[in-house]
Amino acid sequence: MTFIKCDMKNKNLILVIWMFVITTHLAFPQKVVFLHHSTGRNVFNEGNVKALIDEYNKANHRSVEFTARIFPNTPWPWSNYPFDYWKLWIGGSCDSQNPNIECIQTLAEKYDMVIMKHCYPGSAIKPNTGKPDVTSETKTLENYKEQYRALRSLFDSFPGTKFMVWTLAPLHRMATTPEAAGRAREFVEWVKNDWLTEDNKPHPNIYIFDFFSHLAEMDANPAQGVRYCLRYDFERDHSKGDSHPNLAANKHAGPLFVKAVTDAFYPAIIQP
Repeated sequence: MTFIKCDMKNKNLILVIWMFVITTHLAFPQKVVFLHHSTGRNVFNEGNVKALIDEYNKANHRSVEFTARIFPNTPWPWSNYPFDYWKLWIGGSCDSQNPNIECIQTLAEKYDMVIMKHCYPGSAIKPNTGKPDVTSETKTLENYKEQYRALRSLFDSFPGTKFMVWTLAPLHRMATTPEAAGRAREFVEWVKNDWLTEDNKPHPNIYIFDFFSHLAEMDANPAQGVRYCLRYDFERDHSKGDSHPNLAANKHAGPLFVKAVTDAFYPAIIQP
């Protein structure tokens, strides 16, 4: 009899905790900002992200508020690579009075999740020089890694805010080389497998959306297309090197992106 009473108390306690978590989520909207340029804009629009978020909220009695913002923007050059986020948020070039170059401090205050991505030229990675430089805008694996390590520490300093990082956007096969495509894949694998584990510290507020692997050709010997480049059926034009993914690609990525965001707020264990 004593064992049964103890078990019931535990069950009641778990129920109370679950109800508290659920009602808290319902009472306070989860505010998300998606910082992007053209590739992200197309996924957001053509991938029906806003509609999918609304459907999710209605079906699951949640409240995820999703804002998409072109960032960085004028007066910043049209660049959003690892160096640019480092220079803005760590190098001191940001200005929270201007939403186009807003500082991470105010973004973290306003939003429950900040999502950053890079435009597809970020995959045009050059060979290493053997001299990594966190302050360099040269696109190399060694520089990217130093900039991401600095961003990781920055995100750690805002434990109450979630941060999601998109992996690189793959380039059109006519806009890159096999060597550069391989380096892009190498950086993606590092971000996925090593970035959050190499320092043996927890980073529970950092999430990764593997955009690259969803849209890149991963087959070593594809019937069409080139390995680690934008999939052939996701190319906007097969005879030109435009690396913007097409409508089919964006419709494919949109639901996956929404799931990654909602899963970060509402793990499967507490979903209905």
